Amino acid sequence: MKSKDRDVESEKHVSGQANRPLSAPPHALTHEAVCSEIGANTQDGLTAGEARSRLEEYGRNELDDGPGVQPFKILVRQVANAMMLVM
Repeated sequence: MKSKDRDVESEKHVSGQANRPLSAPPHALTHEAVCSEIGANTQDGLTAGEARSRLEEYGRNELDDGPGVQPFKILVRQVANAMMLVM
């Protein structure tokens, strides 16, 4: 998928929902309805073909190699907090 296409797709994405938005938030649906809407089988999950097509369409489900947690920055922010300065 092209980068421009991903940008457009990410603008449509609703946080907490699948890549293809569901008819309602997942917690408001029955498990059968969620499985039906995402195209999964309640006993076996996704078929190999469906998993392959989603992998091609959306890519791997990986986190980026962001900066991660930096304890020194956390400490500086806590010390510089206005409430901490008052105390």
